[in-house]
Amino acid sequence: MMLAHHLSTPASLALALLLVHPAASLAADLSCNGLLETGQTMICSGFEPNWALEITCNGEAASNLIDAFSGDGIQTTPGTVTFTTENPWQLETSHPVSGSIAYTPGSCTDESDAVRDFTFTPTAAPGLSEPFFPFCCRIR
Repeated sequence: MMLAHHLSTPASLALALLLVHPAASLAADLSCNGLLETGQTMICSGFEPNWALEITCNGEAASNLIDAFSGDGIQTTPGTVTFTTENPWQLETSHPVSGSIAYTPGSCTDESDAVRDFTFTPTAAPGLSEPFFPFCCRIR
């Protein structure tokens, strides 16, 4: 009887449901492997040479390789992305770019001195050779 009294208000009922199934509400928000919300884009920009990996979320994740170091002008090549783990997110793309994205709150400072919350550590990228250095990712 006491529990029924506490669950009689809408706010109490909502809190009780959230406590029972907290992941259910979070999973709906982060539909692309727990990394991005639908409609968001993550851009992981390398520097010297200039290239970027862009991950888009429109129900499922896709990728673009943005290449500014080979040829004339900036080239954007669409592709696929596959995640093998989450947090950190190990990934491979069809470009072929591979590596991991880690959630590093406030720990990544990019070349413009902006502080970012995600760090990408590549393990392979077309036209690049080791050593690979980590760089920041931003969400828009």
